[in-house]
Amino acid sequence: MIELIFSVCTIVEGATCRELPPVPLRTEATMSDCFMASQIVGSEWVVAHPNYYIYRATCQPSGAFAKI
Repeated sequence: MIELIFSVCTIVEGATCRELPPVPLRTEATMSDCFMASQIVGSEWVVAHPNYYIYRATCQPSGAFAKI
């Protein structure tokens, strides 16, 4: 399974950046599917969070994201 991870920055608090929790995709999703999903999911997230912008979208295998 592949996960989509967004790195977002705020435009209000001096460009403070952070990574969002991973977004799990369908079991059969490919890397191409993940990059296409990043456009859709990312645009929905930005509409819901107008004081932020997406700095980077990353697609990687599940479990590769560091859980702190």
